[in-house]
Amino acid sequence: MTQPSKSELAILKVLWADAPLSAREIQDKVGPQLDWSFSTTRTTLSRMADKSLLQLETKHGVRVYTPAESKACTLSGVMREFFDTFFEMKGPLPTAAFHDSKMLSEGEWLELDRLLNESDGDD
Repeated sequence: MTQPSKSELAILKVLWADAPLSAREIQDKVGPQLDWSFSTTRTTLSRMADKSLLQLETKHGVRVYTPAESKACTLSGVMREFFDTFFEMKGPLPTAAFHDSKMLSEGEWLELDRLLNESDGDD
């Protein structure tokens, strides 16, 4: 999966909390934070769907978006890429620092820990 940019992560964060959401609902939540127009939000959502970061469906005649992957799965990819690229760390990663995060439920933290520390076969 393609890694999300900082602005794409802001959209994903909103969707992980409240999906599914329409483009207008997403704009209402992230537009002021990102200083974006509605057209910029719609363009970004389209690109995110093209990159398989979002799933798009129609409910009651309105197009709505949901994240394609769980929060833990997306975060593990971002973290793995950062640690691999910057620190050249290929093995298991310590996740205890994230245990008290307000952004992760206990289940999400356990999933993140599992994803970051399962064997990838390169050992």
